Amino acid sequence: MILGLFLYSFATLLGGLSQNILQLAFTQFLAGIGGASYHPIGITLVSFVVSRKRLGQSQGFHQTGGAVGSFIAPILSAYIGVAFNWRYSFILLSLFGLANALIVWLGMAEPSLTDSQEEKDKDATKIRFDSKLFRLTLLLSCFGFVNIITFRALQSFLTTYATEKYAIGLGPAAQLLALLQIVGIFGSPLFGRLSDAIGRKTTLIILVLCQSAIMYSITYASLEVLAILLGVMGLAAFGSLAVGDGWVTGMKFRAVMGTIIGSISTAGFLSGAVVAPAVGFLADQFGFEFSFRVLAVTALIALPILKIIKDK
Repeated sequence: MILGLFLYSFATLLGGLSQNILQLAFTQFLAGIGGASYHPIGITLVSFVVSRKRLGQSQGFHQTGGAVGSFIAPILSAYIGVAFNWRYSFILLSLFGLANALIVWLGMAEPSLTDSQEEKDKDATKIRFDSKLFRLTLLLSCFGFVNIITFRALQSFLTTYATEKYAIGLGPAAQLLALLQIVGIFGSPLFGRLSDAIGRKTTLIILVLCQSAIMYSITYASLEVLAILLGVMGLAAFGSLAVGDGWVTGMKFRAVMGTIIGSISTAGFLSGAVVAPAVGFLADQFGFEFSFRVLAVTALIALPILKIIKDK
């Protein structure tokens, strides 16, 4: 975790010092590697220290931390970039990351697990290449890829879409993006707790339908209605992430849980990598509204995938 945080922060710092687009792209590639390393570690650690009955709510509070950071970053970086220079946004945020790495290094201990390392290694070797586990991981990864596409698209293009359609400045557009993120503070524990009560799959079905409907409605919304829709989308998106984490970490594969979470996280990040150029291309050809509607329909593919997943 410390190595990942350090790589992410140092690469972000170098990004602020880059002199051309190739250097910036390379530093962002390194930052992506470092940042992505956290998810299979952090999500798994949470599951090791809470009871199964409270996994949804616990993963929800874990996602809340991400929502707070995602809320602060767009506003902070946008206003720093406008007031000074975009480079200062990179440099300042890299210092936050380095401070976080120091806090983890000095103040966080490994949880004490009941399994011995020998037992854990034996169990991992036994089930790592199990065909049922491979199928389950593949299906969960496919679900994670599709489930997050609408949220990834809004993260990438909301500011551009808002400035073009509503003729507002970068600052107000960044506030809309921040709104999408901040409501995750409430959505993650709320829907995580709901999934503890009514079941993970049921909650995920509700959230998939909600995200699809909202994405489609955004293309017809006025600026005032857009703000409301983004708030609801933030609740649903962060809620689905929390419920998904609680669902997966509650499965009986603790010896290889890091591997499973890592595979699913990879699918989630791949979703962003694929969606961004795809939406950009469609927007150039047909406009953002058309591309958002296509994504809204595509997101529903998550439902049949969810139905065939057997987690027992």
